[in-house]
Amino acid sequence: MASLSLSGPPLVLILPLAALWFAFVMWGLSWMSGWRGLARDFATDTEDPPESMRWLRSARLGWTSYNNCLRMGGDARGLYLCPILPLRLSHSPLRIPWSEIRAWERKKFLFRWTDTLLLGPTHLRLTVPSSAMESLTAYLEDGRDGRVQTRLR
Repeated sequence: MASLSLSGPPLVLILPLAALWFAFVMWGLSWMSGWRGLARDFATDTEDPPESMRWLRSARLGWTSYNNCLRMGGDARGLYLCPILPLRLSHSPLRIPWSEIRAWERKKFLFRWTDTLLLGPTHLRLTVPSSAMESLTAYLEDGRDGRVQTRLR
């Protein structure tokens, strides 16, 4: 009978390389999406998330889709976005003040409603299902005070 032998790199080398690869991919996603830029201005700690947090929400930020991996909520201080634990490696939790939301638009495409927000000075586009924003619409309308457009340009 032939004995089984392991060929290839040992597991001791594969695990650290896989961890480094994951860290590199997460860093690339945060850069491509614009999350990294938002974190410079709006990063927050997770000590006091809003009570209206919803788990496993989807969003599109910049060129990147975050499907079913975000916690999203809001209160009078702003919109709160936080990825689930493995993604937090390079995606710090964000609290974006309502005054930093430059424009807001709700649209229907086929059978689905979406809200699109332009965030911060760079006008980064965040698109979320309207159902995720239902409890936050009052904050958006209150925070507008003439600066936030209701239609995107």
